[in-house]
Amino acid sequence: MGDLITNTQKKIDHVGVRTLDEVRIHPARLATFSSEVEAERKQSKDFLYENLYLSSILAPEKDDAERVVSDLFAFWMQNPPPCPASIRKKQKKTPCASHLRLLAGMTDNFIFEQHEKHCGGTT
Repeated sequence: MGDLITNTQKKIDHVGVRTLDEVRIHPARLATFSSEVEAERKQSKDFLYENLYLSSILAPEKDDAERVVSDLFAFWMQNPPPCPASIRKKQKKTPCASHLRLLAGMTDNFIFEQHEKHCGGTT
């Protein structure tokens, strides 16, 4: 994080930006990593895409995970789980928001347990 802050401050000083409005209208991105850290970030990102996100070896597990999440989401849209009042209040505006929050907060083991319980599915 230090690199981002340091490099951003250098860019701001270099271009002479002094106000928030000047930041907003500046044509180039001001908050960036140094070229060395950006190269490391890109290398890590490329590795993750090649070996994890787009890996054909992991495709069956990703397909299972997508099915489980889709099944549970559909189930909860039809059978809304009880949720805290603060979420219920928001739910009136966006009915699926509480379901997304519920899914997002689950561990892998718990979501598979919930899928088995509510959807009778296996993974």
